[in-house]
Amino acid sequence: MVNMADQHVLRLDEREAISGAIEAAEANTAGEIYCVIARKSGDYVWTTLVYGIVLALLAPVTMLALGINPLDLADWITRLTHSGWSLGTGGSPRDEAALGLALVVALQTLIFILVSLLGLNPHVREAMTPGFVKRHSVHKSALEQFLAHGIHLTEGRTGVLIFVSLSEHQAEIVADTAIYAKVDPIVWTEAIAALLAQAKEGQLANGIIAAIERSGMVLSEHFPPSVDDTNELPNKVVVI
Repeated sequence: MVNMADQHVLRLDEREAISGAIEAAEANTAGEIYCVIARKSGDYVWTTLVYGIVLALLAPVTMLALGINPLDLADWITRLTHSGWSLGTGGSPRDEAALGLALVVALQTLIFILVSLLGLNPHVREAMTPGFVKRHSVHKSALEQFLAHGIHLTEGRTGVLIFVSLSEHQAEIVADTAIYAKVDPIVWTEAIAALLAQAKEGQLANGIIAAIERSGMVLSEHFPPSVDDTNELPNKVVVI
């Protein structure tokens, strides 16, 4: 049974078209093709926390570079809050140093809190996450799905996972050991490029089908079907 929430990712007819493409591709090979679509590969909650820490640490250096004296800042604040009157900034150098340090720490704390609050919005949080971090997260999720669905357990170690992560707008193909020993990795790069070209036009299903067809051609060349060949993995796309 198809979850209704999954219909927002792929329509029923699109899911059936993908299943048909897998079946057609596997008819000419002993290899197995499996498709997984993830809504996202990571939450990236820590991203804004790291930004907050870095910016807070840079605040004193930035103040010095701009020639801003924390004591001058204290004097400006007291004048602003007391109708232009200055209350003084300390009775001794030690008092002034303590006040300056307190102001710097307060500024750092404020910066950290404000930047961290941006992370409450998942879209802002993801936008602030560097691309290489997202790629690592997508790669990790793809490997996890490869193992979770038993693609590594095919008899000839000829399973292929086509993995798409929607939130990150990235895709990856994971092939088992027997395939990597014979197939040039550039083949999977081309298959992903075909997938992404369609996905950018809003045709995700067509993109996945294109990747399936390219993968099937490669598998049929190196791993032709045997007489007793069986279908070891379901011919379907999974949405997580």
